[in-house]
Amino acid sequence: MTKQFEIGPIRPPSEASSLLLRITRNCPWNKCKFCTIYKKHRFSTRSIDEIKADIDQVASYRNQILNGQSDSLCELPEEALERYRYVMQWVASGGESVFLQDANTMVLSFDKLREVLIHFRKTLPWVKRITTYGRADSLNRFTIEQLSELRAAGLNRIHAGYESGSDKVLELISKGATKAQEIEAGQKVKAAGIELSVYFMPGVGGKTLSMDNAIETADVINKINPDFVRIRTFVAQKGTQWLDDLMSGLIIECTDYEKAMELKKMIERIDNVDGRLFSDHIINLFEDVEGRLNTEKDRILSVFSAFEALDNEDRRRYQIARRTGMVGSLSHMGLLSNELLRQIDNILSQLSTEEAFEAFLTKLLRRYV
Repeated sequence: MTKQFEIGPIRPPSEASSLLLRITRNCPWNKCKFCTIYKKHRFSTRSIDEIKADIDQVASYRNQILNGQSDSLCELPEEALERYRYVMQWVASGGESVFLQDANTMVLSFDKLREVLIHFRKTLPWVKRITTYGRADSLNRFTIEQLSELRAAGLNRIHAGYESGSDKVLELISKGATKAQEIEAGQKVKAAGIELSVYFMPGVGGKTLSMDNAIETADVINKINPDFVRIRTFVAQKGTQWLDDLMSGLIIECTDYEKAMELKKMIERIDNVDGRLFSDHIINLFEDVEGRLNTEKDRILSVFSAFEALDNEDRRRYQIARRTGMVGSLSHMGLLSNELLRQIDNILSQLSTEEAFEAFLTKLLRRYV
């Protein structure tokens, strides 16, 4: 019997309540210097029959759940029971969104993608949103007309990990895409009526390319006008080529503060973009750097201004509080108990140098990546 309900290793935080359905396995590029997720795995695609079988089983389980037909659960083998519980959890969360995995479903052919989406809509007509990851080079294989057909078949949103808009940074991190490709892909997706969510990594270009990263990424965003800009502050992970380059002196890492200022520079240069900025990951320094880029930009930038206005000790207190998970924004500092503030000062007293302070923050951040 064909094994079903394969679930890949990651999905965007915004897809936490979505049903995860694996269409491809791993990453077809798999050369990004900052990533470890797929490095030991080969890329492959699942057959149309396997994917349709998954979709059919979701529909069957959902009907059983809604009709209260759970009497035969004890007869299911453990693997099937686990899948049933997974669908039950999805139904309980609303059961209206689906995320297609893994790293780049848009690498598939137009005909195969359309067939999968049509089967989804036929079999799960109540689903309101179908989303997936898509690389810029893969998206550019499609015409606007083809993307429009995929939209009509049910594809609502594409998450694109651009990471940077700078050609220098993209080459440094071996992203396998150029600024021009990113702009073309983004404009095509938007023209087709599909929502676009792009991701930016402050700090991924290191100190030397920090401002280039901010300025060129802002330019890409201005030219595309994506629906969502999502921030993923860069943290060098063990086992990556990026960290190897850092250790060999090819890259100088930005400090936690410098990454925040890089993000500020990017936001300052965004103009005539009506999408929404999201800071929806714990590795970001501020949770409240969020809002409409056309109407709430001044408020967003005021978060950085308040941080810059602090003296060095208070900035570090906030960084420790944030990186240990005590707070999400500067405004939360006033809610901390005296005991927690003493703990923060005790930690700070043991970090006598800038290097020790940054190493401590990096150690904390790697827990979340």
